[in-house]
Amino acid sequence: MTAPKLTRRQFLKLAGIAGTLAVPTLLGYDLLQDAEGDPPPRLSPYAPVEILENWSSLPAAVRPILLLINERSDNPFGLYLAEILRAEGLNCFWTARLSDMDRIPLERFDLILLAEGPLSANQAKRLESYVAQGGRLIAMRPDVRLAPLLGLQPTGGTTAEGYLQVEASHPVGRGIATETLQFHGVADHYRLAGADAVAWLHSDRATRTSFPAVTIYRSGEGWAAMWAFDLARSVAYTRQGNPAWANQEQDGANYIRACDMFVGWMDPERIPIPQADEQQRLLVNLLAFMSQEGPPLPRLGYLPGMARAILIATGDSHNNPTWAIENALKRVERYGGRMSIYYSPPLSPGHWRRAGRRTKRWAEGLPLVGEALAGPYTLPTPSHIANWRARGHEFTVHPYVDDGLEQGWDTYWREFTGLGYGPISPTVRTHRILWTGWVETARLQVSYGIGLNLDYYHWGPAFRTETEEWVYGHFTGSGLPMKFVDEQGRVLNIYQQLTQLTDEHLLAFANGPARLLAEDAVTISRNLLRSSLDRFPAAIVAQFHTDPFIQSGSDLANEAGHWMEGTLEYAATHGIPIWSAAEWLRFTEVRHDAALEEVQWHPETRRLSFQLVTQAVADAELTLMVPLEHGGARLSQVEVEGRPVPYSERRVGGIPYGCMSVRAGSYSVVATYA
Repeated sequence: MTAPKLTRRQFLKLAGIAGTLAVPTLLGYDLLQDAEGDPPPRLSPYAPVEILENWSSLPAAVRPILLLINERSDNPFGLYLAEILRAEGLNCFWTARLSDMDRIPLERFDLILLAEGPLSANQAKRLESYVAQGGRLIAMRPDVRLAPLLGLQPTGGTTAEGYLQVEASHPVGRGIATETLQFHGVADHYRLAGADAVAWLHSDRATRTSFPAVTIYRSGEGWAAMWAFDLARSVAYTRQGNPAWANQEQDGANYIRACDMFVGWMDPERIPIPQADEQQRLLVNLLAFMSQEGPPLPRLGYLPGMARAILIATGDSHNNPTWAIENALKRVERYGGRMSIYYSPPLSPGHWRRAGRRTKRWAEGLPLVGEALAGPYTLPTPSHIANWRARGHEFTVHPYVDDGLEQGWDTYWREFTGLGYGPISPTVRTHRILWTGWVETARLQVSYGIGLNLDYYHWGPAFRTETEEWVYGHFTGSGLPMKFVDEQGRVLNIYQQLTQLTDEHLLAFANGPARLLAEDAVTISRNLLRSSLDRFPAAIVAQFHTDPFIQSGSDLANEAGHWMEGTLEYAATHGIPIWSAAEWLRFTEVRHDAALEEVQWHPETRRLSFQLVTQAVADAELTLMVPLEHGGARLSQVEVEGRPVPYSERRVGGIPYGCMSVRAGSYSVVATYA
C-alpha cells in the first residue's frame, strides 16, 4: 500500500512545528491571524415583538385566539402569555394592545385571553358585550369591573406566594395533577356568585382557603373565566427563580448559581411535578372546554414525532484527551443517540503559543506523522471534531466565567476558535454553572448567538425535603423549553432548558451530595424517564462528564459508565429518542415559530380545516394534534393535503387527541367528526 503523500503546504506547516514557530514565514501570516480566534458576535438579545398594529387590514389568516396586552398594567409580564401559548403548541393566536380595542373586531375571535391590568368602564362594557354575544373570555387577575361578568363577588383580601389545587370533579380539572401546586405572586379573593370553581387557593401546601383560584361562568351566550393570580408572572418566577435573590448565595455551597434563586422558593416536596407545565396545561383545558361550541383547537405536541419523552445527552469535558471523549460518544452511539460535548480548551498565553498548538493539532490529524506527534494525552484536533460532527454530535465551548461573565466568554470564544475548533454552536453550559443576575447570563449568551441554555442544573444541598430526603425532578417547575423573560417583561431570544440528571450530584465517585452508587443512580434516571412517559411529557437532560473516562478501567470510569449506560439503555428500550442539545434546539425553534392558520369550523359538516405553516427543515418531525371529541362528536378522519392519514389516540392534560407525525413544512389539514 502506498503511503499518503504530504502536499507542499502540509510540509511547510509541519516544518513550522519542528521550528516551534521560530520561522513564522513558514507558517504563514494567515495562521497567526487565525490563532487570535474570532471575536464573539454581538446581537440584539430580544425576541421580536409580534403585535398587530394595523387593524384596518386584519390579516386574512384566521387565528381563533386573541391575546390582549394591557400597557397600563404595573405587571410587565403580559407578553409572556404568548410564550405560554406557544409552549403549549397553541400557535393560533394574534397579539394586540388593549388600547386598540375600539379598532379591533372582537367578533372575529372565538377566544380572548386578557392580561392583567386595569380597565376603563368602556373597555369592561365592550368585553361584557363580546361575551354576551357568544364570545369566550379568560382574564388574568382581572379588574374588579369584570366581577359581575365572571360570576364573582370581590372580598378585598389576597393570598401571596400560595398554592392552588384543581377541583378534580370539574371537567376542566381532569388530567391535571391533584396535588397542591405552588404559584408566585398575589391572588385576589373572591366569593362565588354563580361561577364554578375549577381550582381553589391554598395558603400553604396543606391549608385550603374558601376562595377560588380559577373559575368559569356561563354569561349570556358565552363564557367568562378568570385566574385569581397572574399565570404569566407566576410561570416566569417558577421557572427562573426569585429575582430578589439574584447574585445572592443561598444554598451554602461555594459560588453563585441559578439554583441559589430557588432555595426557599421552590417546595422540594413538589419537585417531582412540573408545576408550571401543569398550570399551563390547566389553561389549555380551560380553553378547550370553552371552545366546545366553536372550532376545536388544533395544537402541536411537545416532542418530536410521536415521542412521549426525550433524553438529551450532554457531557462537560475539561481539557480531556480525544479518546476519553470518543469513549463517551461511542456509548451514546451504541444506543442510537447523539451527544453534546461542552469542551474547555487549555488557555494559551498569547496567540504565538496558540498558533503552535493549533498547528500541532492540525499535524496530529495528518496521515503517518499524526501518530508520531500524538502522545498518550492527545487533545482533540480539528479533524477529530469534524468527524464527531459528521457523526451527528455537537462539540462546542464550555466557558469559564470565574473572572467575569463577558471576559470569560470573550477569552474562551477566542481560544476555542483560535485552535480551529469552531464554529461555536448555539447551545451552552457554563463551567461550574456560575450565574449572574436574574437573566444577565442569558442576556449575554444570546447576544453571542446562543439559543439554548442548560445552566439551570440539579446540583447541591437545596434539593432535599424537610426530612432530609433527596428529591429529583423539575425544580424550575418545567421539563420543557421556554424563552427567558427579563425583569421588564421583555422576552429574550434564548430558551431555558433544565438539566435534571447530573452525575456530580448523584454519584459518590464525584463526591456528589447524594453519594449514590451507580445502580441506585440508574434507578433515579429510570424513574424520571418513566414519569415523562406515563404522566408528565418532558425533555430529560443528562450530564455525563467525559472526565471519568480518562482513567480507563478504574472504579471512577466504571461507575460513570454504569450510570451512563443504564440511563441510555432504559431510554433506548422504551423508544425514547436520545438527542444532542443542538438537535433539541433546532426542533424547538421550528415548533415555536410554526403557525396554525385559517382555522375554520364548519358545523354543518362537522369539519375543522386549517393550515400548518413551518420552516421547511428536513429533519424536523412535529406532532400534530386535533381534539378527539368535540361537541358530542368524535374524530373520524384526518386528511393532510387531501390524503387520509392514520392517527393515534393520546391524552394530554385532560384532553384526548388524535395525533399524527408530520414533517416540517406547509400543509392543509382537514379533520372530520362523525
